[in-house]
Order: sequence, then structure tokens, then C-alpha cells
Amino acid sequence: MTENIILEILSAFIHNRKPCLNSDVQEIKVFYTFYFQNILPILAYMDKKWNIIKDETIKRKLTDCYYQTVAENLKKVAMFEIVSQKLSENNIPHLPVKGWYLRTLYPVPELRTFGDIDILISKQDRKKADEIFIQSGYNVKENWEPTYSYYNDLSRCEVHTELMDSDLGKGEQVISFFSSALETAEKDVGERLSPRKDIHLIYLFCHLAKHLYKGGAGIRMYMDIALFIKANSDILNFEKIYEDFKNLHLEQFFKTVIVACSEWFQIELPFEINDVKSSSTELLKKYTFSADLFGKTRDKSIISIRNDESGSKVSVLKDTLFPSTQKIEQRYKFIKGRKYLLPVAWVARGFVNLKEIPKKLRYIKKVSNTDMDLVSEYDGFISEIGL
Repeated sequence: MTENIILEILSAFIHNRKPCLNSDVQEIKVFYTFYFQNILPILAYMDKKWNIIKDETIKRKLTDCYYQTVAENLKKVAMFEIVSQKLSENNIPHLPVKGWYLRTLYPVPELRTFGDIDILISKQDRKKADEIFIQSGYNVKENWEPTYSYYNDLSRCEVHTELMDSDLGKGEQVISFFSSALETAEKDVGERLSPRKDIHLIYLFCHLAKHLYKGGAGIRMYMDIALFIKANSDILNFEKIYEDFKNLHLEQFFKTVIVACSEWFQIELPFEINDVKSSSTELLKKYTFSADLFGKTRDKSIISIRNDESGSKVSVLKDTLFPSTQKIEQRYKFIKGRKYLLPVAWVARGFVNLKEIPKKLRYIKKVSNTDMDLVSEYDGFISEIGL
């Protein structure tokens, strides 16, 4: 199976060894799977080191990909260092998460691709941070509490005033758990902070769950977790972390993902786990490889119907056209506690969604034609992995 070949190459990359591959590797299929999962530079590196690809056309593409990725990531890092220094000079504590620190766990840090650099700041520093990004040559892409997105020709930054903006259907405690992430973080350089290890790991799992609810998560997210556990298993208190996941009602998902990472990447289990079925990790593997990194190629109508409280097409269609006040509040934070501004939010929503009309119409059609058996199948999968 192509999935097992991918996992063997990734595992070999993590453990700095030659991958054990048989002679019937379907190189084109392997190439495109790495590409869709946004981990093609790792295949390029492994081929340079172990000569695992024979097709010369593919080898040339891999070589180009390798050098382009290294060059782009070095530039992204340099650009963020400049912004980070400016934030520090203006006494703005800022906490990069995910890719910025995870890349240092990779055998070759430049091969850990990242689209956005995610940064947590305090709400009180929001206005000054906005000025710094604009002065640094970034354009504003999104400007809504609690996430602000900036971009230039090469890099993108997402500035968050809340580390977690979804309750994952588990209650407000999921969001509030990360409310002290800035206060508990450790000093890095200047006013740049690094997340406390246990908080960062729990966030990686919650962020993964968020993407699974929204449409999918590629294999890179699981490799991030595997590398994090491999690097920090000796210093993390997994008994305490497990209790935290129990309080978040995510303990079974936590165990399922850890067992999957252990199986897929040959890392040691950090604590004994005996109640995760092999069918659960197999389903997770199949789902992970059935779409791209963020599940953008997946049918979102199935997911929307499953995540709807009533689980009906009519309810999803109604919510698409006329979302509840609660959902409007989640998108337009300025009306929270000020319901009288709701008409303003609706006007803003109308302007924002003008260009989205063709896409919305296609989505409405897909919801109307969705096979409810597929919704039940997806619901069974989500339940089996602990969500």
C-alpha cells in the first residue's frame, strides 16, 4: 500500500536510517501523495540521501523542490526574525506556536514546510502589533478578532489574541484552557516567548482535532506530534497531561493519536495504552491519506451535516444562509456583549461574502444532494477515534 510506503519513508527520516522498501514502489503515486500532503521536500531529501527514486524526471523535480523549499524557508525565518525583533523593541510579548518551534525538531529544520507563522499576543497589544506588521511591508488579509492575518510576497503570519478559538464541541473549557499560554510561556529572545512544553503538546492535539472537525488533517500534523513526543518524552509529565485531556473530554482521542504515531513512526509509547483498537488507527490512516493536508479536497457538506446539532440538510442550509447570532458573534467579535451592533455585522458579512456567492451556491447544491449514509459513516469514524 502506498500509505505504508509513505510512513516507512517518514519513519526512516525521523530516525535517520535507510527506508526498507520493496522493488514494486509506484513512484508516481508516491510522489503525488507526498506532494498533496505538503511533505514533498522530505521525499526529496530522502532520495538525495538514499537514492530511492529511479525515475529521472521525478528525481529532477525533487531536486528543484528541495533547493526551492530550503531557500524559501530560510527567507521566511529571516523575515519573521525581523518582525519579532520589532515586536520586542516595542515591548510586545509574542508567542510563536506550531511550525516555528516544531521545525527545530526535524532532522533538517528547513524541510518542515509552513504556510502561516502563528503568533499569540495579548489583546492590549493588538493595535501596536498591527502597525508593526504594516510598517514591515505586510498586507492585511483578515482583520477580525481573535485572528488577524498578514501576508507579503513570500510569507504569511496569523496573529492570535486567543490561542484556541473553537470549543471542539466539548465546552468552553477547551478555549479557556489556553487562556494563560502567554503568562506560562518561557523567554526565548527579547520579548519572544516559547510555549511551555505540556501546553504546546496539548495545543497540537486540539489543533489537530479542530482540523479533523473542519475537513481533515494530513500526515504532517501527526509527524509533528511524533517528533515532539520523541524529543520531550523524558521531561513531560504524561500522567498530568492525560488528566488535562480528561478534563477537556478528549482523553480517548489523545490515546488514539499517540498509538497511531507510535505505529506509524516507530516511536515509543510514552505511557502504557491498552484500549485503542487497531481498527481505530487503521481508519485514521485511511482518512488521513484520503485528502490533502487540510482536507480541502474533501466534501465539506458531509462534515457540515454531521456537525450540525440536528444533523439535517435543512438545518445546514438554513444556517448557511441565515447563521445564528452565536455564530455571527464568533466571526465578528466586536458585537459580543453589544447585540445592538448585530445589523452592522450583517452588513459587513454581506460585503465580505459577495465574492463567495458562486462558491456558496455550489455548496448549497452539494448539501442538498448529500448521501446521508456517508454522513453516518463519517460520524462513526469521528466517534471511533475519540471525538
